[in-house]
Amino acid sequence: MPGPQGNDEENRAARRQRILKQGKILLTNELNGMDCTVRDISGTGAKLLYTGPGTIPDHFRLVFPADRTMREVKVMWRRADQIGVQFTSETRRAPLLKW
Repeated sequence: MPGPQGNDEENRAARRQRILKQGKILLTNELNGMDCTVRDISGTGAKLLYTGPGTIPDHFRLVFPADRTMREVKVMWRRADQIGVQFTSETRRAPLLKW
């Protein structure tokens, strides 16, 4: 959550880099997913934008289809159509699935 002044930057362990990258939020069965856009990223986490129905769980796998990698994440904050996530695993190869 942001600090009293609402400055998320002060609460981060690593500086984020602004990007615009396609992502996929993989839900429980790994066949069901939700598209998202990665808006910024660091070595420790990312900010994601998403649209669509449904609730994003507190823990999920974030897939980067362009380079077929994924990471386990934990939701740290939520706002309307945005979430901030912390990476809880190292980057690894995503399974070859049709997302």
